[in-house]
Amino acid sequence: AGVYAAGTVVAWGSNSYGQLNIPPAARGATAVVAGWVHNLAVKADGTVVAWGDNSLGQATIPPGLADVVAVAAGTSHSLALKADGAVVAWGSNGNGEGAVSPGLKDVVAISAGYLHSLALKRDGTVIAWGFDLGGMASVPPDLADVVAISAGYLHNLAL
Repeated sequence: AGVYAAGTVVAWGSNSYGQLNIPPAARGATAVVAGWVHNLAVKADGTVVAWGDNSLGQATIPPGLADVVAVAAGTSHSLALKADGAVVAWGSNGNGEGAVSPGLKDVVAISAGYLHSLALKRDGTVIAWGFDLGGMASVPPDLADVVAISAGYLHNLAL
């Protein structure tokens, strides 16, 4: 058995933006993600806790955000996947990375990259938006039957 209780968030490394200063509200987390210099945690009750750099609002949880099952943290934007398959974004939107299409639904996974975002839909298709340097927001037209996604700095992966 480890020294930390289940649901305890532990952080290490550089603390230049307070990203290691885990708030007490993060206790009981069921999932965590690290962005550039901010972090997000999902709690069992479907709420989200954020800490670290908040210079562009990436750690300011939207009022009323609930029923969250997953989160993703980019450079300076954040995403939440709700139990109903909807996606919520906050923080930077200077390159469209936070501009979630109002018609986006049936999402089962999300990922946030440098200045772009990805969503995997229940039907195995991928939606991308935001900065498109090198085509990172341009999904290959023949991509289908995807089961997992991951957004990188200037690239993406799909399985």
